[in-house]
Amino acid sequence: MILVVSDLHLGYKKSNHEDFLNFLNEYENVKIDHLILLGDIFDFWRCRSKKIITENEEILSKLSTLTHKIHYIAGNHDYYILNLKGIFNGNYPFKVSKYLRLDDHGEKFYFMHGYELEVLFTLDPLTIDLYEKFSEKMCLTENIIGGIAGFLWDFLEISRRSVDRVTEEMKKNPQNRRKICKVYELAVSQGRYPLLGLKPDEKLVFGHTHRPFINNDKTVVNTGSWVDELPSKEYHNSYVEISKGEIKLKFFK
Repeated sequence: MILVVSDLHLGYKKSNHEDFLNFLNEYENVKIDHLILLGDIFDFWRCRSKKIITENEEILSKLSTLTHKIHYIAGNHDYYILNLKGIFNGNYPFKVSKYLRLDDHGEKFYFMHGYELEVLFTLDPLTIDLYEKFSEKMCLTENIIGGIAGFLWDFLEISRRSVDRVTEEMKKNPQNRRKICKVYELAVSQGRYPLLGLKPDEKLVFGHTHRPFINNDKTVVNTGSWVDELPSKEYHNSYVEISKGEIKLKFFK
């Protein structure tokens, strides 16, 4: 069995960290082959690592028993974890990457956090490369609101109007952004293959938007979030379970 969760945002005051701990406890005696942490598990944009560790000791302790099964995919709010992996010269306790491919009972799956889809469709003139540099810097700033505009000015030689527009969108939580529906249009379109690096026989699993969904033919699924915010509050604590090649979108209540 493969379990996939994203957008827990540990360190953020609205993170449902207690629910996630109960979720881990419930699956403690279930055979899990892979536990995929699909990005934004830690919220380094809003909280320093020391505080995240002290406030979530039980979760980190529970995850430490599963390190051999964990794949950590970097999100925009925890992009700095790629640097941490490099600092420790490959001796990090679990696998860390930007993308992941896995097979399960003959079915192929492609995992990514999903900020790439938003950049491609809604955050012009940002490119994915610039957004990743921006995300890394944001993990080190003390002021999320002031940091957004400041770093955008550093990276982009564009008009003030463009900076202001992108800044205003990024201040909003993902589920409330004006063009977030465009992410879904790209995710289910044929354009996902060349733009996201998918192969035609791979099923896409991503997060980032805080809006869980699965398409009718179960080839594209969004993991949702563990954050107590509207409108995602109605659908929070969602995750993906893959068993015998079949995808299921579930909710932990």
